[in-house]
Amino acid sequence: MTNDKEDIMIENTCSGTKAGEIGRKRGWAGLAAFPLLILGAAIAAAGQTAPLPKAESILDDFVEKSGGRAVFDNISNRRTTSTMKLSVLPGPAEVTTILTKTGPYRVVVESQAIGKVEYGSDGRTVWEINPIAGPQIKEGLEKKRFQCLYGLDLPMRWREVFKKVECRGLETVAEKPAFKVQAFSLDDYPVTYYFDQASGLLVKIEYPMETTTGQSLQEITLSDYRTVDGTLFPYLQVRRELGREMTLTFKSVEHNVEIPEDRLALPEAIRKISKTGK
Repeated sequence: MTNDKEDIMIENTCSGTKAGEIGRKRGWAGLAAFPLLILGAAIAAAGQTAPLPKAESILDDFVEKSGGRAVFDNISNRRTTSTMKLSVLPGPAEVTTILTKTGPYRVVVESQAIGKVEYGSDGRTVWEINPIAGPQIKEGLEKKRFQCLYGLDLPMRWREVFKKVECRGLETVAEKPAFKVQAFSLDDYPVTYYFDQASGLLVKIEYPMETTTGQSLQEITLSDYRTVDGTLFPYLQVRRELGREMTLTFKSVEHNVEIPEDRLALPEAIRKISKTGK
């Protein structure tokens, strides 16, 4: 039989042993949970949306990476030749385009399948002539679309030609993240540009368009950038609209070429319907 002191000593010893084991278990549990806490904090931080850059910064960065403002300021016009493949046509067409900084432009499409199609503007009247619909004068939304579509280097001159630009988020273009920038022309026409997040280059453009069934979008993707006269130019452009796809592969790009005066003047057929109002 043990005495009271021995009972007390045994009880205290046992209690101390249990407390030590519990303390050690809690300590190891705390250490094991620490990496989980760190991982959780990292996941939470990654889940937070990073602030978007300003549209002005995205556009300025694109101008610099494409050659710089000084280079573009010295470009007054551009003449290109390209081969066009249209999903609804059996064969290719040859395209010659002249764009000017002041606004006038001329596009000639020659195809064995449909003949000759022309688009143009003298800086005021925007027109089209094709073998099916004949001569037409563009008005309203379509006039604004053609002026932006065939405007010379509008993103490079964004401070002059747009009254407001906004970064609307990140979207995926060609399986890569791209900043979405919406720009509003001086007459309130909205153009949406997509700039690759990594390269800063323009990879897609969207233009609202008017159709017989209502408004739709014309989408143009740009790739195969090459250096021409100190600037970057996309030699491959794919246009999609109303379920059709048009691929333009550029063969030549020239700047500051001599343009005959009559090349950008209104064709006789357009002058006639302009006078009659038909």
